[in-house]
Amino acid sequence: MSDGTEQPDPDRVLAHDFRNLLAVIVNYCELIAGETTDPEAIKADIAEIRTAAERALELTEKLRHRRGNAPDSEPAAGAS
Repeated sequence: MSDGTEQPDPDRVLAHDFRNLLAVIVNYCELIAGETTDPEAIKADIAEIRTAAERALELTEKLRHRRGNAPDSEPAAGAS
């Protein structure tokens, strides 16, 4: 039985979240380009880029599992 609320398409949600993370990475890269004389600001921006990239990796794992556990063509970053 439905309560009248429509559930969002999980694939669209994943794509939207992934796109947002890519935007974070691009924007922080642009900030770094303008902060070449402030090492602490650059370090903070790099930390944000890493956080966004790690979240993007998690999203790709979710997508992989939704697609039936397809084998990776290459190992995830940081995997040994």
